Parts: sequence; structure tokens; C-alpha cells
Amino acid sequence: MQTFSDDRRGHSYHAMKLLKYITRKTVIFILLTIAVVYGGILWDLQRLDKNFNQLYLLLRTARVDALYMKTTVIVRFNGNTVTVTNQKDSRNITTAIPMIARVDYDTVMGKGMIVYDWRGTGAAQQHTTKGFMAVKSC
Repeated sequence: MQTFSDDRRGHSYHAMKLLKYITRKTVIFILLTIAVVYGGILWDLQRLDKNFNQLYLLLRTARVDALYMKTTVIVRFNGNTVTVTNQKDSRNITTAIPMIARVDYDTVMGKGMIVYDWRGTGAAQQHTTKGFMAVKSC
């Protein structure tokens, strides 16, 4: 003799099996989504860090050149292009740093540039506050 509870157990078993299948697929989908998003964030941070280090090295080299060569070095920013000009030998180095978002650095020689001499940046700086540069993520 079949009772009502025995009949429901059959449907319940299939429902639980279906729920496990759906749950397993959902968990896999969620984990894959998290992995892809996390990988994208790490890739973007790596690019941002690489661009920042490239800009930092360029500015530090310009400052050291101005100090030890006793010359004036001008670093110009035009969008994401950076041009370093050494006044002693008129040497230009141009490089692109794709993640430069904004440069707000005004000198007596113009906007969007940093002028280094053997004393630093103070002689050419227009304001008493320091300039501002920002690199941005995608």
C-alpha cells in the first residue's frame, strides 16, 4: 500500500537531485566569475603600477641629470606623451605613458611641465604649492 508520504518522497528525491545540479552549476559559475574579475583587477593593477614606475623613473632620472650635469631639464606633458629635454646637449626623449590622467603643474615657462635645475624645481615653479599628477586605471 502506497501512502501520500511515499509518493512525495519520489518527487522530493528528483527535486533534490535537480537542486544539487543547479546549485553545483551556480557555484561553478560564481567561482569562475569571481576568478575572472579578480584576474582583471590584478592585470589592471599591474599595468597601473608599471606606468607609475615608468613615470617615477623618468622624473627621477631627469632630476638627477639636472643635479649632476648642472643643467636645466624640462619635462613636458602632452596628454599621455612625456618629453624630456636636456638643455645642455638639446637631447629629447619622448615616451608614452598611457595611464596619465591629468597633470596640473604650472611653471613660469608654461603649463603642463616640470623644470628641474641643479637646485630642484623651486626656481621655475609658479605657485608655492606643489604640482599634481594623476595616473588612472582603465
